[in-house]
Amino acid sequence: MRQYYDTIIFLILTGLFPFLCPGQSVEPLSKQPPYQVTRISGGITFDGIPDEAAWESIDALPLVMYRPVFGEAPSEKSIIKIAYDDEYFYASAWLFYQNPEQIRAIGKKRDYLSFAPDWFGFTMDSFYDKENAFIFGVNSNGARNDGAIKNDLLIGSDINFSWNTFWDVETVMQKDGWTVEVRVPFSSLRFQTREGKTQMGLILMRSVAAKNETVTWPLISPDYIYPFWKPSLGALVEFEGLEPKNPLYVTPYVTAGIGQINSLNEQETGYEMSSTFKKDAGLDVKYSLTNNLTADLTINTDFAQVEADDQVINLTRFSLYFPEKRVFFLEKEDVFDFSLLGNNNLFYSRRIGLYNGNPVRIYGGARLTGRAGKWDVGFLNMQTEKYAENPSENFGAIRTKRKVFNAYSYVGGMVTSRLGTDGSYNVAYGIDGLFRVAGDDYLTLKWAQTFEDNAENTFFGTDPSRFICRWQRRNETGFAYDLIYGWSGKSFNPGIGFEVKQNYQGPNATVQYGWLPGKEFFLRHHKISLSGNTWFNTVTGDHETTNALLQWDFSAKKGYTGYINALWSLESLPNELILGMGNNQDTVPAGEYSFTNFSARYETSSAHAFSAIFYTEAGNFYDGWKWTFFTNPYLKIGTDYDIGLYYGIDRVKFPEREKEFTNHILRFSGLMTLTTKTSFSAFVQYNTAIDGVIGNIRFRYNPRDGNDFYLVYDERVHTNRTRETPALPFTDRRTVLLKYTYTFRW
Repeated sequence: MRQYYDTIIFLILTGLFPFLCPGQSVEPLSKQPPYQVTRISGGITFDGIPDEAAWESIDALPLVMYRPVFGEAPSEKSIIKIAYDDEYFYASAWLFYQNPEQIRAIGKKRDYLSFAPDWFGFTMDSFYDKENAFIFGVNSNGARNDGAIKNDLLIGSDINFSWNTFWDVETVMQKDGWTVEVRVPFSSLRFQTREGKTQMGLILMRSVAAKNETVTWPLISPDYIYPFWKPSLGALVEFEGLEPKNPLYVTPYVTAGIGQINSLNEQETGYEMSSTFKKDAGLDVKYSLTNNLTADLTINTDFAQVEADDQVINLTRFSLYFPEKRVFFLEKEDVFDFSLLGNNNLFYSRRIGLYNGNPVRIYGGARLTGRAGKWDVGFLNMQTEKYAENPSENFGAIRTKRKVFNAYSYVGGMVTSRLGTDGSYNVAYGIDGLFRVAGDDYLTLKWAQTFEDNAENTFFGTDPSRFICRWQRRNETGFAYDLIYGWSGKSFNPGIGFEVKQNYQGPNATVQYGWLPGKEFFLRHHKISLSGNTWFNTVTGDHETTNALLQWDFSAKKGYTGYINALWSLESLPNELILGMGNNQDTVPAGEYSFTNFSARYETSSAHAFSAIFYTEAGNFYDGWKWTFFTNPYLKIGTDYDIGLYYGIDRVKFPEREKEFTNHILRFSGLMTLTTKTSFSAFVQYNTAIDGVIGNIRFRYNPRDGNDFYLVYDERVHTNRTRETPALPFTDRRTVLLKYTYTFRW
């Protein structure tokens, strides 16, 4: 009965917390007066200097400091204005410095993800749904950074900086600062017009790296993570008379190169290298059916320029999650998101076109995304070829959502399918709802089921089902909580989804309290939290995992951040557990284990030329002990060069069983950007678990949006050739590839 007591207590807490700790009432959307964006008709020379009469006639927007001291007046003068015409949304800025030597002009690469340079940018919620948005940013070198946000940025992974669209920017260095003009074609945005008016959410920001200072319009609450990117905090702005544009983009590509691989010969006495000339071509088509509905077609989809995954070692009971890096799937990933909390999801695009880590040809597919009436809609269908023993498969997904009750709540549903030509199938459906109850209190409900061949498909049963009930207060200052009950049945298996664990049920709870210290205190924000979870097997009812975590997080006014914590775990293993991988692998016998460990993380301010992350963890580990350490230093040299290193060590020892292993992972990354149109990057990894080095080197020339030339070199080499007989070759495989894409626009 142990598992039922925990569940009963959790349900009682879920019911009582909102009443014991009431939040503020919801402000109706209609009470927020819109800011009328000024319409202009010509008169702007797009040169990065907003000195034309058209700009002079527009009032500047008032900025307020977000950090380091919330609510203070900005320490530097800014003149920021917005406008629009029939084709573009414009933003301009004069960004002054009392000491121009403090300008941080670092980085020229597209999507240069760092707070080291000075930035100007904005977050645009084009549907004003307070959940999804686009980010547009530029540094003083003119390097552009754009991205997409989903789920109102609840966690860091809700930002997708691989999303790119068509837009322009010009910057000019001045004697007392720098100036910038940005224009975004309305054809690059999805929006909805009603009675001749279009409403969007907007947040403008300026970042001064030397002072770790960020100022915004409008004033945004410091109660959240990265609030300047949070769609629900955007100011309501209104445009009149926008006419939808329906451009057609056609992007063909060609690739050519050589692939080499070493294979064991027929006599199994040695290895022989074979070389293959590779050539291919394909096509992507994008057409805006309406101003808020876009169709994408792809033929022979290619991902030749995609960077390799980070090497990691798994020392847990759970599946490892690797993020999507392929641009086609990243572009509209927010539309198909059906989160089952954390990295769990009913749709995980890495199931398409990949099999056991190997790329599988995608013959082609279609995607439809946008809004139809009051519904957000997404449709996806793709076909892959046969690979090894895996059959040719068809992958399908349909996702719908719509707002209910208020601007912060929705209900939705999703259906996915995976159909093999050998008769295999996997079909899943899910329904979900997010409801803002009061203030920052939200209730989340989710239900999903899966059905597949060779399984007992019980429609009303709990075995193939997933259920989540969550009550959450979303804020980073004051008292907050997160109460969850989850169920994942023994047969729940989303064919194109991801689950870190299967066949479990139980509660998960977090309570925390956060502070914003005064102006004189060295910390900008800190919080203390206590969280715990207990999971049981849904079939036997046996206990599996219990965790309790006490943690203190902090961020300083000077930009450094970190945390320290203590974790107690109780693990019940019905079978032996395999830890690690490759050469560094061991097992833990079945049984019950109680252990405690401590960890700490410290990250220096990324606003400096040199920055670094340090992490360590030590303590008991099942019937032994574990020590983990990694450091990630990063050096920015001038405006053109970046060097990053990573070293991680995992030391695991079981003294009573006289077993132990140590794993090392070393990574090197380098970036050279002589102009904003050219970049040269290198990514090299060494992992002792596989006794190998994996290298990826890329040159990119991007003269304009949609026009790219890539030169890609990949190689994997063996560092311990004598571990097998016959001896392994030095080079396992090697690829040199050229890729060229060109976008035609009508």
